[in-house]
Amino acid sequence: MKEIIKIIIMALIFVMSVWCIFYGQSKIGHFGLLIEIIGISGLLLDLYLYNKKYK
Repeated sequence: MKEIIKIIIMALIFVMSVWCIFYGQSKIGHFGLLIEIIGISGLLLDLYLYNKKYK
């Protein structure tokens, strides 16, 4: 049960991060760049959490 919740949370982080990247690209200026950086940070967090269990 705990593993299923973890997978769902990781999938939500992934989807929201990709959405932030696409949304940030459509905006012009510092706000769009900030949204893109948040999206990239989310993807890195997701990758870190995934690889943490294989260390």
